[in-house]
Amino acid sequence: MKANKFFAVALAALTMVGFNACKDKNTPEGGGDTEATLTLDKTSISLEVGGEETITATIEVSFESSDPTVATVTPANDGKSAKVTAIKEGSAVITAKSKGGQAKTCVVAVKKAGGEGGGEGTKKIEAKRIWPVVLDGVTAEANSTILAGDFRVNDVDNFLYIWSQGETYVAGEGKGLNYFGNSEGYVALQVAPNMTWSGGGFCITNADAITAIGALKEAIVANPDKFFFHVGMKATTNGTHQLSIFDDAAFFNIGTEKIDGKGEIIGDFERDGAWHGFDIPMSQFVNAIANSTVKSGMNIMCFRSGAVSGSQLNLDAVYFYEKE
Repeated sequence: MKANKFFAVALAALTMVGFNACKDKNTPEGGGDTEATLTLDKTSISLEVGGEETITATIEVSFESSDPTVATVTPANDGKSAKVTAIKEGSAVITAKSKGGQAKTCVVAVKKAGGEGGGEGTKKIEAKRIWPVVLDGVTAEANSTILAGDFRVNDVDNFLYIWSQGETYVAGEGKGLNYFGNSEGYVALQVAPNMTWSGGGFCITNADAITAIGALKEAIVANPDKFFFHVGMKATTNGTHQLSIFDDAAFFNIGTEKIDGKGEIIGDFERDGAWHGFDIPMSQFVNAIANSTVKSGMNIMCFRSGAVSGSQLNLDAVYFYEKE
């Protein structure tokens, strides 16, 4: 596959991002035909602080929020529905679990009441440790005490590769503030015209970063419930984006369909030009991560946007994190 080098202007302030070309949970364990299939009526919710929304399951479940400081979940008496209440800016994952072992998730993005944008609204990330892939310098510095490894692009030994036989992505507009509300920029791409596919990845060759990936893998495998992958996205155009981590060990889709039939759809977001955050539990992918190979030249994250010409892929606040 041919490799191209390209630079995308992330903001009008000329912040630049360089890039080069380079078990299904629906079936309960041990009782497949004794329990109906679990689905949720919503897989993603966008709320303002103080807002409420109800999610409903097809069967009786228990509900749990990954971060009650961002969004709480209060089960109803029917055992199938629950009220989600937005507490503060950020994102949380509501998990519904059945007695038979099925699990489904709903991603909740919370933004300021009456405000534009979204995200945490603060440069301080609430986590024990973080491993950034896309994160601006101001926020990285503000969180330097919890930075356990750095996978960010430097165009020396960590690169953003666009997979191409030409240019499958072109530079996006990159307008407005980034996920954390400052002007340091973010990755702004859009699918090039007349493409039948599109894709790219963050390739890591830095020796310290490779060591950090190995340590991150071991930590996730040892305690998967503590680890999440955070992604901030925004767009005004339609289109599903597929992400994979640890090369192509684990796939998931943000949008309305599966690209190439791979991975689960973990949620979607309003195409309103505001930032929306997703926290993907690593417990869903721990077996795949355990079987991945850590090596120089691996992609810590890959992305694909299908063949929807002009579809925007804006990425920021992309990092692995360990909960407090």
